[in-house]
Amino acid sequence: MAFKAHNALLLSVISALLLFNSNAAARQLNMSPPSEYDDGVEEMKDVKHNMEVQELGRFTLKEANKKVTKSSAKMTFGEVVSAKRWPVTNGVRYFFVISSVKGGKIEGSFLGYLVIRNYSNERIPMSWEFQPTP
Repeated sequence: MAFKAHNALLLSVISALLLFNSNAAARQLNMSPPSEYDDGVEEMKDVKHNMEVQELGRFTLKEANKKVTKSSAKMTFGEVVSAKRWPVTNGVRYFFVISSVKGGKIEGSFLGYLVIRNYSNERIPMSWEFQPTP
């Protein structure tokens, strides 16, 4: 009887750990903008005058354009409007909101993620989305 109870308890603990880890993995894959309430998330200030942020945003948009097949769908970098960054296991993840310009006027916002790995400074665009201006 004690053996069955011990096994049941062990099975419950393992199930709870697996559920917790699968939820954490799902949150990691969720590519929505980071919340202002998450620990470690830094809302970057004065991004319009921060040349490093502008260059990283330009790189992210350029990499996204490489994946676009129609030249009419490619976006032109305007400027990084806002940026957030937070530490991840192997580096720093950035979230950018970038204005996309066409014919001298803003045509929409480009939302993009970029990870920079600590050990190699490799830049890895993660995902992006374009939202046209209504």
